[in-house]
Amino acid sequence: MSIVGENIKKRRKALGMSQAALANRALVSQSAISDIENPNVTKLPNVDTIGKIARVLACTVDDLMGADDKKEQETPADPLRASVIRDYDRLPPEAQRLVRQYIDLLGKR
Repeated sequence: MSIVGENIKKRRKALGMSQAALANRALVSQSAISDIENPNVTKLPNVDTIGKIARVLACTVDDLMGADDKKEQETPADPLRASVIRDYDRLPPEAQRLVRQYIDLLGKR
């Protein structure tokens, strides 16, 4: 498994998120997430896909690429973030779309 795949899997699990939930929120296929995390697949995802996944996992592309491995080890998963993600995953798709739009709007400040 690539360092990217390892880091994605580690962050996803720390947030209590399934591959399906990550794929849904990142707007990529579940098979793409599975391939990225699969130790037997050697093809790296494109930067756009990594960026989408990083936004959902509330980290940077550098974090997923392994640039900040030491920092990540020192920072435990945020329980509030995990709770918010679980609540989001329980929303119907239309409500999830509205939440994403609101977050995008807030991020443009």
